[in-house]
This record gives sequence, C-alpha cells and structure tokens, in this order.
Amino acid sequence: MSIQIETTFNRICQQAAEQRASEIYLLTAQPPFVRVDGQMQSLAKENVLSASFIEGLLSDLLDEDQKRELEKKKQVTVIKEIGRVGNSQISVYYQKGALSLRIKLLTREIIDLAKLEAPEVVKKFTKIKKGIVFITGPRDSGRSTLVVSLLNDINKREAKFISTIEKPIKTVLSGLKSVVEQREVGKDVDSFLSGLGSIRERNIDVVMISQIEDAQVMNELFAIAEAGSLVFAVIDTESAIKTLKRILRFYPADEEDNVRYFLSENLGGIICSRLVPKIGGGRIRALEILSATPAVKSIIAGGKFHQLAGILQASEDRTAISLDQYLADLVSSGGVMAEEALKYCANEEVFRSLLRR
Repeated sequence: MSIQIETTFNRICQQAAEQRASEIYLLTAQPPFVRVDGQMQSLAKENVLSASFIEGLLSDLLDEDQKRELEKKKQVTVIKEIGRVGNSQISVYYQKGALSLRIKLLTREIIDLAKLEAPEVVKKFTKIKKGIVFITGPRDSGRSTLVVSLLNDINKREAKFISTIEKPIKTVLSGLKSVVEQREVGKDVDSFLSGLGSIRERNIDVVMISQIEDAQVMNELFAIAEAGSLVFAVIDTESAIKTLKRILRFYPADEEDNVRYFLSENLGGIICSRLVPKIGGGRIRALEILSATPAVKSIIAGGKFHQLAGILQASEDRTAISLDQYLADLVSSGGVMAEEALKYCANEEVFRSLLRR
C-alpha cells in the first residue's frame, strides 16, 4: 500500500470513527459513503475513488489465500483489525466489473445485558435449561450485539460449556465462569452442519449459531435442544410469526405437522430486534418478544399462527410484547419520534391506535 493510499484510507476511517458510523462503503467512481444511525451519507470532502485506490488497499487488507478466494468466487469476507476503527468485517466484491469494499465496524466492547435496557423477560431467556431461542431481525438491527450480550451474561454467572458456530466470528468471548469455544465456518469447521454434528456428540450446555441455512441445520438444532442444550439461533426474519413460517418453508408441505410438533416442543422463545433513531441522535433498540408459554406451544402445534398476534398484543404478564407496543412505549416515554417509529412498525393501524391510548 502506497503512502498516499494509506493516508487517504486513514483519513476516511478517522471520519467514520468520529461520526460513529457502522459501515464504510468504498466504490469505484464514487466518493466514500458511511452509514450513521442507519442512514447512508457521503464524505463530501473526499474525492471520487479510483479503481487503483481500491486495488491498492487490497494489497494489505487481504492475504494471499484471501486474494485467491476473491479471484475464484468474486467475493470474500474477512475479519481484520484496522488501526483507526478497530475490529472490522471487510467484504470485498465486484460491481460493474470493478472491485468494491464494504467495511462493517465491529465493537470491541461486549455490552452488558443490563445496559441494553431490555425488558426483564429477555434476561429470563438466559436461564432456560433447554430449547431454541431465535434472535431475529433484518440486517443492521443489533442482532449480533444482543446475542453476544446474552451469551456473556451466562458466561459471567454460570459454569457452563458454551460453543458457537459462526460465519464469521465478529466478537471474541473470553471464558469467565464458563468455558467458551468459538468455531468459524471455513476456518475451524467445514460447514454449519458439520459443526453442529460435532456439538451433538459432546456435552455442550449452551450453543449459538449465526445462521440457519436449511432443513438439515434445523434438524440438528432440534436434536441438540432435545438432548438438553440451550440454543441461540440467529435468523433473517422480521417478526416472531414470520420466523415460524420461515422455518416451516425449509421443509416439504407433507412434513409440516412433524415440524410444528418439534417447534412446539423445543421452542424457548423468539426475540426480534430493531434499531430505531432516537431523539437527540443515536439509535435505541425496539423488540418483539414471544416466550414459549404453554398457550404459545399449543398454538404452534395446531398451526394457528394467526392467534399469536393476539397473544403478542394482549399479554398481561409481559411474556410477550408486540413490536408495535414496544415502539408506542418508546414514543410515549419521549425516546423516539412517532414519525420515526412509524417506519419500523409491523402494523400501521395497530401502532396508531396504541399511540391514541
């Protein structure tokens, strides 16, 4: 990397850090962009980037094996320490035939569960003896931060064996009261499926998987939960009901009854996360929470998912909280503007009625 390229890159990273950006985008023939509080904005004082600039960056950001993977697959993702912004997830890919970079800035700090200001029911998920807790939400919704906080809460309190299968490992957990092993797909294990197979053969107390790819992976999770482990599984869905429906779509229609049975027997709960711009800057977490109560399990076994909406909206013991109710509470407490909350609500009509109460 030339001195000129290094100087420019450091300046971009410094600006991103000062603005508390979550991502940096470097694309050929465009100025650098950063994502701040969920919104994209250009670094107006920076020049349009050249192809030679991005190619020059890669000489230091990627090792030889990673360069070969990029050449073969046309994209590669790595975790690397970058001086001014710290631990980062770097995705290198092609667009319009030119190399491009997306740098996701990863926090070094593991946020204490209490500091997330989540309802007490969230902490209760860490005390479940067995079952699957799904951590869901769209990209950039705080899922990774939440699941690491949940694992570390167990790590601080209990003498457990915690094992994760991740792609990639974004945050390193150090063993405190628990033994913690973290395995990365592609480096430490060939696939999510083979990693889970290894876990099933051992006496693991707590498991975390950063992605569910298909029915085979889901079947392994069912087996691990049934054997007595607590599982935290990250999945790309927007709500509790959509999570359940997404899992069913992994399977042929004639297997639906069996899958609903396994879900009802092994569900620990579902936590759906959003990060919403708050008044005064920054973002605040909004959640939808569904605990696996006997009533919820019965509804799932019977396939009457539409009834879950009523439980989410009408739960009096706070074992279930709808996203719309959570957002309405944030607006009422003065944390979020109603106009911003409206962009993240699940049902606009329900959300507006909750605001009028």
